[in-house]
Amino acid sequence: MDISLNMVMLVVVLIVVVPFAWFIWAEKSAVSKKKKTFQKIAQSENLKFTKVEYWNNHCLGYDDQENILLYNNLSTSDSEFEKVELDDVRKCVINKINKDYKNGDKHYSEMVRLDLEFTFVSNKPPMTITLFNVDDNFSQNQEVARAEKWLALINKHKYNKNNIVAA
Repeated sequence: MDISLNMVMLVVVLIVVVPFAWFIWAEKSAVSKKKKTFQKIAQSENLKFTKVEYWNNHCLGYDDQENILLYNNLSTSDSEFEKVELDDVRKCVINKINKDYKNGDKHYSEMVRLDLEFTFVSNKPPMTITLFNVDDNFSQNQEVARAEKWLALINKHKYNKNNIVAA
């Protein structure tokens, strides 16, 4: 009877533990593939990141030598890479889009989208990099702090006419 009870307990534990282990392994494998894909694109563009960040399905990297920002959202079907030359950036701002709800007397606000919006010195059209979209991922994980951190880096390295040195 002890053997059969132990076998039942072992089977129950395996039924509970194996799916968790599987999901953890699958997630680590997916993140690893995303990192490799992002690094491969960076190498093809001859970029060497001094700062890089991965979260959810997003990758954002900065090359200090070339002064270039590279971004990818891997959840989109085309997985297009956005390349921003910071020497050409006139202004970058955080655009936070909220949706307001009302429940009786209480008002709620939920972040729906968070973007970095770039305007350029040259005649290039404005560009938007989406750091958070509720349609892609429901959970928020320090998105506003992340946007502020990258905005500070961009503002430090963007085009500044006072930094131009006469030859």
